[in-house]
Amino acid sequence: MSKGDSQDNLLESIRRERDMYADTLALSNAAFKEKVKELSINKRIGDSMRWNLDRRRICTEIVDIIVDETICENCSLWLIDPDTGEMELVAAKGQKDSEASFYGSGEWNSSQFKFYAGVIGRVAKTGKPLLISDVTKNNVFINAKAHKAGDVTSLLCLPIKGEENVMGIVNMSHPDVGAFTREDELSLSLITNQASLAFASLLMFERLQNFNERLEQKVDTRTRELKFSENKYRSFTEHAGDAIFVVGRKSKIIEEANGRACGYTGYEKSELVGQDIRFLFDDKTKMFFDGILLEGHGRLEGKSLRKGDGSEIFVDVTVNTITTQTGEVAHLIIRDVTHRLSLEAKLRDYSEHLEDLVAKRTEELREAQGELLQASKMAALGEMASGVAHEINNPLAVIRGYAENIVDNMKRRGNDQETIEDLEDSLYTIITQADKCDKLTSTLLGLARRQEMVVAQVNLAQVIGQSIHFTSYKAKGRDITIEKHIPDDLPEIRSDANMLEQILINLYNNALDAVGDVGSVTTNAKASGSNVTITVKDNGPGISAEDIKKIFTPFFTTKPLGEGTGLGLPMCQRLARRLRGRLSVNSTPGAGATFTIELPLDINLNNN
Repeated sequence: MSKGDSQDNLLESIRRERDMYADTLALSNAAFKEKVKELSINKRIGDSMRWNLDRRRICTEIVDIIVDETICENCSLWLIDPDTGEMELVAAKGQKDSEASFYGSGEWNSSQFKFYAGVIGRVAKTGKPLLISDVTKNNVFINAKAHKAGDVTSLLCLPIKGEENVMGIVNMSHPDVGAFTREDELSLSLITNQASLAFASLLMFERLQNFNERLEQKVDTRTRELKFSENKYRSFTEHAGDAIFVVGRKSKIIEEANGRACGYTGYEKSELVGQDIRFLFDDKTKMFFDGILLEGHGRLEGKSLRKGDGSEIFVDVTVNTITTQTGEVAHLIIRDVTHRLSLEAKLRDYSEHLEDLVAKRTEELREAQGELLQASKMAALGEMASGVAHEINNPLAVIRGYAENIVDNMKRRGNDQETIEDLEDSLYTIITQADKCDKLTSTLLGLARRQEMVVAQVNLAQVIGQSIHFTSYKAKGRDITIEKHIPDDLPEIRSDANMLEQILINLYNNALDAVGDVGSVTTNAKASGSNVTITVKDNGPGISAEDIKKIFTPFFTTKPLGEGTGLGLPMCQRLARRLRGRLSVNSTPGAGATFTIELPLDINLNNN
């Protein structure tokens, strides 16, 4: 081989090596650009996570990033309702749209359909991405050939996965055949992974760890990617609504604090980091902190936190243990509850105020009831005085008339026999009327006087028989039948025989007066449980509905004027109550009246 040939071969070898390096450099540049693009997408997603509590911002930002950073022509975001199983369109954007559209719940009902329906439903069911290069050649689209050219040809559908199931779907389309590749699928999966973190904020930290692990595995633990992940987590904690501290579990030294922690305490971050977390709390709370950090988890409520300016706020503290590569740390979430506790204190004060008002109104009502009772007593006293005056005035008028007549006769006629006889008649009349006054006052005194009670074994059959015997004289000369039906096994009771006899005699006298010249009076007695019942029934004219309401009212009587005082039944009712029983009446006009005495088998004097 000549020297010229050797040089040519060398040049050819150099050219081939140059071309190989050029191809390698082109591939490296392409990979670098793809990685820069991927990092740009991740950065935008990370920046959007600061609005992790804003549903609209999260949804629209996701479709914005996909449309802006990829070749996707149209993008829509669907979420699955875990209760109904329906998927609903929440955000959408096309390349020609200036901004993404957001649809709140129920705003686009036509976009709701049952789970597992259509292409989106297929991805939701399987949890796997679906890449279709040409929908006209895919059996999933039944009517795809009927679509106009330029509508949708390429389709990429990615699931947003939670820990246990699919939470949503990202659907992307392009009018060109084969617009999406497997590399696009892998790259866009990062977006759906970040979206799943946003939609599962309660599991944010755990999902972030999983994301960091996947990211570390994918980029071979590159420092730039790890720093990016750490910054994203720092962004989450920095914009959290509560104060967050990371504290050494054993040392109790503050290792990390977010912006809200600085706002709560009034200290700069540099002043907090390196301090014992307990310096913010009083001595009593410090003891609780020791126990809760030793336990590794727990909660403190309504504790006082001293701020840098000397003021205090009240906070709830939640403690959980997190295991990191360097060991265990305590993750503290501190929430300001000063306003809530203030409202609770005001509510307690208002409740106490209401209780005071209720007590005051109750006392006023009690006083008003006392005044009403006193007024009722005065009314009854006035009625009684009126009745007494009416009942006594009649016989007194007769006495006065006859006394004046005696004086006139003595002045006018002297002491002849006829005058003496007239005087005797007048004197008998005076005696009779005086007896009526005596009877009225005796009855009234009996009603007012508290008779001494003598409790002993009482044979009811014997007391009923004696009471009938004492009053049967009133039936003489009249066609009146007096009956009694008393069972042989009627038990004796412990009560006051004299009081019971007074009640029965009064009831029998009233019954005999009610039946007139022809009628019947029937007595029945029976035992039931711990009580005995005695009924006195007559077949007289009965008592009207109007009169029966007042039958036990003092001085009320249905008897003709001068024949009744209206005090007998009130006295009977009072005696029945003293015997720990009750007296009641039942009557139908024209069919007689029935008085019922209910008494206990054994009187309990302690029961008032």
